Amino acid sequence: MRAHRCRASVLCALLAASVALLGMGGMQTQTAKQPSGEVRIIGPEEIVFDWTTDRCDKNDIPDLPARAFRDADGKVQLIATHYIDRRMIGDTLASVKRACRGVMNSDMNSDPARFDDHEWLGSFYTLDGQTIYALVHNEYQGHTHGAGRCPSGEYMKCWYGSVTSAESTDRGVTYAHPAAPNHLVACAPYAYAPDSGTWGYGWPSNIVLNPKDGFYYALLHTEAYQLLPKGVCVIRTRTLDDPASWRAWDGRGFNVEFLSPYAELSLDPLQHIPQPVSFDAILTGTESLTFNTYFGKFLLVTATAQWVNGEFVTGFYYSLSDDLVNWSMRKLLMQAELPYWKKDPRSEEVVLYPSLIDPDDTSRNFEITGQRPYLYFTRMHPATAKNEGLDRDLVRVRIEFQ
Repeated sequence: MRAHRCRASVLCALLAASVALLGMGGMQTQTAKQPSGEVRIIGPEEIVFDWTTDRCDKNDIPDLPARAFRDADGKVQLIATHYIDRRMIGDTLASVKRACRGVMNSDMNSDPARFDDHEWLGSFYTLDGQTIYALVHNEYQGHTHGAGRCPSGEYMKCWYGSVTSAESTDRGVTYAHPAAPNHLVACAPYAYAPDSGTWGYGWPSNIVLNPKDGFYYALLHTEAYQLLPKGVCVIRTRTLDDPASWRAWDGRGFNVEFLSPYAELSLDPLQHIPQPVSFDAILTGTESLTFNTYFGKFLLVTATAQWVNGEFVTGFYYSLSDDLVNWSMRKLLMQAELPYWKKDPRSEEVVLYPSLIDPDDTSRNFEITGQRPYLYFTRMHPATAKNEGLDRDLVRVRIEFQ
């Protein structure tokens, strides 16, 4: 059954409930006063996942922003995973615990044309808690497939990114995807080239429903290569169960179709390259996307930096949008030490992967935030011989928009 066709009354009711929650009639805000946009921390920091005590193996780390949804049993599932994909599950966001059984393993396919190598479950959407649709951050890591695939042997010189799809039909216990490459959502219109650098698509944001037009939207991070620009690509679909149905913004509309350069050898790259949106405002940030009822706008959170009152401030920033294409200039959410501007980030404590999740949101997909959501992020502890640089904790702290 395609996700957009309400052939079963329960799906129609769930879709109607999602529309009502997002406030179809103008998306009402929670406050009559004009928000100042300032942010303050209003609670203690809490450890959600402690690598030292909670890990299932040494590579069990929070390596993407945290996402959450409610399954058909009423359980909350929280996922911030590595390429051996695991989940946390509990009755509430506050009580989730690590489940060591993997929900999906990476296929580690050495053929870049399959888009099926190191696979991170990146974002989720469910209408009924039974079937869960996912976008997957896929990295072709040439350096892991022999010298012929990467003569330099260097990870970042042989990184080819794409976004694919996966689906669970058992409430998130397991995920699978169609035979590769039929699970492809987005790729650059260029074939992999050894030692050509870091390029392509990756790091999908949350999937959110826009009730104004009935489309599901997501943001993708784009790394530049040839005619492919660096930035944020906006994609949308009405059919979550059809990976090929996603279309990207081209500057005027959602007209860009993603085609594999391996399947369409004569394709014109210019016809299959989206335009980045609001680069000056959001740069390449895609970490957390929700609709915020306090501002009455879509809210994007990312890890980056900006000059603030003459000072170069690193940390987590947020931007607002009415349409997911035009974004406000980013504002500081929380100052923090990021690895990007560190000479030796492995020797210092740094943070990454911010996301906002609001326990007061009653929607299945936690796609709505209010004035006081939790900010989740990954804290990376200094590398030692014992932890091999893998000691990462998932933490959260409650914030308040003012």
